[in-house]
Amino acid sequence: MACMVVGIHADFLADISPLGEYLTVSGLFRIAVPIFILINGFYFFRVVNEGTQINWLKRISILYVAWMIFFIYFWFFIPEMSLESFLKLFQIVFFGHHHLWYLPGIIGAAIVLLTTRKMPQVAMIVLVFIVFVIGVYIQYAGNYHLYAGSNRDILFNEHWFHRNFLFFAYPFFALGYLINKTSLHKRISLKVSLTLSLFGLAMLLCESYINYYQEGRDGGFDNFASLIIAAPAIFILFIQIKITAKSKKIALYASAIYFIHLFVLSFFHRFTHFQETSLTLIVIIISVCASYFIIQLNNRLKFIL
Repeated sequence: MACMVVGIHADFLADISPLGEYLTVSGLFRIAVPIFILINGFYFFRVVNEGTQINWLKRISILYVAWMIFFIYFWFFIPEMSLESFLKLFQIVFFGHHHLWYLPGIIGAAIVLLTTRKMPQVAMIVLVFIVFVIGVYIQYAGNYHLYAGSNRDILFNEHWFHRNFLFFAYPFFALGYLINKTSLHKRISLKVSLTLSLFGLAMLLCESYINYYQEGRDGGFDNFASLIIAAPAIFILFIQIKITAKSKKIALYASAIYFIHLFVLSFFHRFTHFQETSLTLIVIIISVCASYFIIQLNNRLKFIL
């Protein structure tokens, strides 16, 4: 999934097939971040039970600050003496630079979950569904310019307005939390989770395929309607499969690849002219190599992964 994120940012297959690029970059690969968020929500249930929410929030906040400082060259600017300029800088700091939006996303989702976790489970599921649908609606209304010529259209086409802690992160974070709380992953069969996963992926590809051929569509998608089925189904499927591996080490590599790949990609964009598919593979390889050293550094510093 970390490699999928690299593919998204490097426009995988763009040099080979426009349709292939769209079905992956604006389709299949979009399962990655929702499942990452589900995983965080799943293990947040244990955090809540142990009463270590404050420590968890501190750790993720420090992680966010560390990587924002690392990427400061790419986002920081001295604001002009205008409200618009200050708001732009505040937006970057609050919502995160580029791929780093994921961290304030799960921080905000966790805070919302802490305020809603005592709701009846049915009410919480309804809330999750409502905010998810709102996020999908904003994404589609923006991409199809349902309010063309209005300020609403401009706002709906801002990534941060629909891909944020409330409309994107909270639904998946809460679902991960509820899956663990209800032990759903233990009560649903492997056959059912496999069937739902294949169905969800088919829906995701169909949704992407239909969007590709719509003349009125503008841009790609983060908030796919089908992700609400595909992401939890795939998560449950793989948590049921017994895989012998050092999962902590895999998780560290996934995190390191996610955080460092954009730095590697920016370097190659500036100094090379690789085609998109080759660029994706090269950036993955170099990011994996760089991840080894990041993990070694993390063994000493303990706050960068």
